[in-house]
Amino acid sequence: MTQRIDINCDLGEDSSDQGVARDLALMAQISSCSIACGGHAGSDTSMQLMVENATALGLRIGAHPSYPDKENFGRKSLALSSTDLMTSLSDQISSLKDMVEDHDSVMGFVKPHGALYNDMVQDNALAETVIRLLKTMSPVPALMGLAGSDQRALCDRHGVGFIAEAFADRRYLSNGQLTPRSELGAVIEQSELATAQVMSIVNAQSIQSTDGHSIILEADSICIHSDTPGALQQINAIREALSARDIHVGPLP
Repeated sequence: MTQRIDINCDLGEDSSDQGVARDLALMAQISSCSIACGGHAGSDTSMQLMVENATALGLRIGAHPSYPDKENFGRKSLALSSTDLMTSLSDQISSLKDMVEDHDSVMGFVKPHGALYNDMVQDNALAETVIRLLKTMSPVPALMGLAGSDQRALCDRHGVGFIAEAFADRRYLSNGQLTPRSELGAVIEQSELATAQVMSIVNAQSIQSTDGHSIILEADSICIHSDTPGALQQINAIREALSARDIHVGPLP
């Protein structure tokens, strides 16, 4: 049976001409995309453009909500009440979902962004609250979250699909969590290093942490951040390496 791995990007986060052109080029090389929907970045215009192109390319589409904090690009934890946070997330996700359905497609998953993504890894109560929000939607989208975290078990408990995500362009701590972006070397910019990390995930289901520990990492999807310098070159190199080993790029069944 042909081996398969999903490659995803977070898109619609940069409204400059250069950012839009980069996103459109990336879309041709990936199989899933999570689209910023107004919390940390994104507007009706950018969402509409990303949805139109993702639909035309047959990509699996997800919402990319965050703490409502464009000033800090959603990369700062906010002390919001559960009600206020869920209201914001519901508004963000619903705005993207409506656009996707207007194009006769389905929003297949929700991938939290930045600080919210990391906070959900460390706070199961927060993760469960978000999962319960997803259960109110029809159809119920899957949650895309950090591979190896408790979120798969939480999703299973609530009957919600889970997409385990690993990163081509981020270093990991020995506990399996992402190295904070504030630390030197947390982001992998070299294509050869990103490719080596992906191939280790795909072939060995493991990677090396920043302090040399081997971490088990079973992933359904691999992310390359659109704002990582050289993101398109990374994807091209990764796809070439996958193709050489007869590994198909596409969402897992």
